[in-house]
Amino acid sequence: MNMHETPTTDPMDLKILDALQRDASISNQQLAEQVGLSASQCSRRRTGLEERGLIRGYRVLLDRERLGFGVTVFISLSLDAHNLEGARSIRELTEKTPQILEAHALTGSADYLLKVVVRDLSELSLLVHDVLLPNEGVSRVHSNVVLEILKEDSSLPLR
Repeated sequence: MNMHETPTTDPMDLKILDALQRDASISNQQLAEQVGLSASQCSRRRTGLEERGLIRGYRVLLDRERLGFGVTVFISLSLDAHNLEGARSIRELTEKTPQILEAHALTGSADYLLKVVVRDLSELSLLVHDVLLPNEGVSRVHSNVVLEILKEDSSLPLR
């Protein structure tokens, strides 16, 4: 199966996926009870979903503010030239910069959109001036500081 093919799922697979994306720490027994399967059937299906790549991993959601990351920022980057070297440079930058939570290549007025968390505006200033702007090929950095998060959810609308 190539990466663009969609693995076949049935309604039970979707129930399992939905339950897991709401609470990945759920035990297999609890999951089985929630979706109406035996524990062994549920375990086999879950393993199959993992093997087929529908479940890429399990994570813990941390409270950013309580851990001192009080500022969320969306940063648009524009490049001087659109070439393979510039794209590779941005990819490497995003991989080695832990403050960058998400990085997306775009169409439109900006070339990349970064979702960043920092402790304060001083840390943001250092990130912009010492990390992003010195990157070869970056012509423009535009920051939008988040005032309030209205919704933040990585769950897919499976229901």
